[in-house]
Amino acid sequence: MTEKMILAVEKSTNSKTGVVSATYAPIHSCPGTCPFMDSGCYGQTSFCGMHLKKLNKAAEASGKTTPKAIALEEAAAIKKLKGDKPLRLHVVGDCKTSEAAEIVAKACDEYTNQSGEPVWTYTHAWKIIPREKWGGISVLASCESVDGAKEAIAEGYAASMIYPEQFDKPFEKDGMKMIPCPEMVRGVQCNKCKLCFNDSKLLDKKRVICFFPHSSGAKKVKAKVSKWTQ
Repeated sequence: MTEKMILAVEKSTNSKTGVVSATYAPIHSCPGTCPFMDSGCYGQTSFCGMHLKKLNKAAEASGKTTPKAIALEEAAAIKKLKGDKPLRLHVVGDCKTSEAAEIVAKACDEYTNQSGEPVWTYTHAWKIIPREKWGGISVLASCESVDGAKEAIAEGYAASMIYPEQFDKPFEKDGMKMIPCPEMVRGVQCNKCKLCFNDSKLLDKKRVICFFPHSSGAKKVKAKVSKWTQ
């Protein structure tokens, strides 16, 4: 039996997201500039890491490891979903070229048009890919510092970032409002919270969604982020 290089889940019951649909793509889709690749990335550890290893192996076996080839496979997988739940794009994976983002965005726009359900994701390729290439996807730039978040906002992206120390209440910093991920501080799942479902509103208000180092790679991530935010 041929292994799939893209995993498109109709009903994910992930404890963080709640009941949503979700996609997983091989690591070949991720930009090499991601500072957490092979160094604390949660997608390479635990349950996600088990999925990712299989996807990576399938992509390499098929020879489809280019950004375009992966995006085409992911778009085809998205089109097979019912489209009746919010879609978490790239629980693992990303797009690292404008062409790839446009291919995936087209499929996601079709997904949303079926029943109005949103698609949301986070990208480490925000310095490479113009925001408009992502179409109607609610996409947040994945940043590692306050300066990075400011730069992402200036580029037209809503921003998220890894903050080294957990905090419970929003606070103002450099003209931005830092908001702790409600799931991480109060257990409010993504399908109930919905903050990340509307990137244009986050951008307009200069709200930055902050996550905290977690999973088995937390120590490596915290060490990196602490250094950058000093």
